[in-house]
Amino acid sequence: MIDLHERLSEFSYGYGITRDVEALLSSVGVRTVPFMPSLLQEKQVAFDVGFGGRGVPLILQFKLGHSLRRFVRSDKTLPAPSLQRPFFRFSIHTAEPDGQFETLLKAELDGAEAYYVAPRFTDWPHYVQFFESGQVLERSVLITPSEIRASLVAKGLPDGTHRIVYDPDRVHVCSEPTEMRDVRPELMAANILTRIRTDGPSLGHAVHNVFAGMEDRAAIRRASKEVFEDDENVNLDSVAATFGERAPQSFTRTERNRRLIQLKERARSEEDAIAAALGFEFWSLGIQMILAVQDEPG
Repeated sequence: MIDLHERLSEFSYGYGITRDVEALLSSVGVRTVPFMPSLLQEKQVAFDVGFGGRGVPLILQFKLGHSLRRFVRSDKTLPAPSLQRPFFRFSIHTAEPDGQFETLLKAELDGAEAYYVAPRFTDWPHYVQFFESGQVLERSVLITPSEIRASLVAKGLPDGTHRIVYDPDRVHVCSEPTEMRDVRPELMAANILTRIRTDGPSLGHAVHNVFAGMEDRAAIRRASKEVFEDDENVNLDSVAATFGERAPQSFTRTERNRRLIQLKERARSEEDAIAAALGFEFWSLGIQMILAVQDEPG
């Protein structure tokens, strides 16, 4: 087993992904402006982007996991997923109220492009090689939260702790292995470009809609039950067992409104303040927001 956390940080991996996303979208005429926490320290809060034009928030959740050669399960009646060896695995918690999965899924349903992104490689030398050649994104798996939710529902599986396992060609959600569709980078770029070029909402409206949706993440919540594979690599003590409470890192409505009011006092526009508040809320959950807009002719 290789633990990527020992050799590669989410910060380093996320930097490589963000750089490759910016380059990919630029190649199809889409300009990107990533949210940076340092923006909140500026005297004036302002994004270098036109909120009146068409655009879309792109939301990325970076994941690092393990490289494995054995798939061990407690229920031998369930088939093992068809995977090459080694394969890769990371965990998600789909039942955490206002947690990462619920936030990503709600943002996607409210109009954002949202993806889990994880490497299809095992170590730092590979990362350096792919970083230098601009292939970190190409060598990664992208999965929408809606695809995960649909796969769980299709198998009648409850929300809880699940494992995403994948190889260079296939992706499954477990406990009961269910194959999912991943998204190739070029399809992600095409989706964003199509949304920008069609007669959709302005970027300002899209950001406002996603921000407003953070107030009602419970609307997409399902009944939950803690589920996980019983393999030698799972630390049961690390698995959350209590549901129904607000996630410690999530914002209350009062906190969200207070921050927005403070940002409006320093923001160039109301749209800048809302985008900054949304980016900060995502960032507090370890999620990267990138604003994507149609590039202006030079």
